[in-house]
Amino acid sequence: MKKVGTFIAASAAALLAMTGCSTPGATTPAAGNNDSDSYSVGVTFSDLSNPVWAELVQEAQEYGAEEGLEVNYVDAQNSAGQQVTQIENFIQQGVDAIIICAVESNALTDVTLRAQEAGIEVVGYTQVLENYDAQYLVNAYDTGYANGEAAAAWINENYPDEPVEWGLMDLPRFPEIIERANGIKEAIAELAPNAELVATAPALTAEEGVTNAENFLQANPDMKVIATIGGGGAVGANEGVKSAGISDYDSFGLFGIDATEQEIQNIINGEPQKTSISLGGGKAHGRTLIDMTSALLNGEEVEKDQYMPVEVIDESNAQEYYDEVYGG
Repeated sequence: MKKVGTFIAASAAALLAMTGCSTPGATTPAAGNNDSDSYSVGVTFSDLSNPVWAELVQEAQEYGAEEGLEVNYVDAQNSAGQQVTQIENFIQQGVDAIIICAVESNALTDVTLRAQEAGIEVVGYTQVLENYDAQYLVNAYDTGYANGEAAAAWINENYPDEPVEWGLMDLPRFPEIIERANGIKEAIAELAPNAELVATAPALTAEEGVTNAENFLQANPDMKVIATIGGGGAVGANEGVKSAGISDYDSFGLFGIDATEQEIQNIINGEPQKTSISLGGGKAHGRTLIDMTSALLNGEEVEKDQYMPVEVIDESNAQEYYDEVYGG
């Protein structure tokens, strides 16, 4: 029985350096070549500088090696046009499956249909596709609401009788992330009515998170809370809060999503970050995507729409989570 082939780059830096290229050491199959005992899988991600997705591909590489898998990867670097070209190249190469984290889902409608018509399995990740065989998604609003709920609880515990200014790091170019941000805002408005949103700025990477946090606090020195839609922004914001001169970490609350390794370490260490929402983590996602793709290619029944778990990680369970997920 054939197995899914995958090989994915071990770091975001390498991925960015090799944009549009096959992974070193990976074997690019000839179109229609299905005579070997493995499947070929193409992977295209919207932006592999995202630390969660870098973690995902590292785990997928290790898990794939255990399973004897091979892959070609490409990084779209937030270019929808480039991603279309990447998928067209995968079709021409005759891959058996394509895993897609879309830059713009609407831009992929035609090319994903062509992939399916060519007999290629299409697996979506985080962004909803119109044409797909299976996809692994975030329940965006509920995830955001859980983050806002944690922030509101902290506000009510630490500042129950005074106005609290807070900032939001969002990413409005993705519809699903807009829903995540809406969940954050609505939870805080509902559960901590003394809180006022005074600043917003987009953040995907840690670098953006540092800059945003510094700017937020320079413009709003009384700000007590920052919520982010992802782990990259949270990791950066944690450093930005400190570099902005906040030394009493108990007085400031940072709330993230993704539960990356650095986020969890920051929570354990008592730094500004107080909670993060785990969606299973990059490592688990890498394994899930490979398992879903393998099942499709082997003719097994696969639930078409699958959703990531939502779990709040705070000081009460951060060490346990770290030990379980990251092998502390």
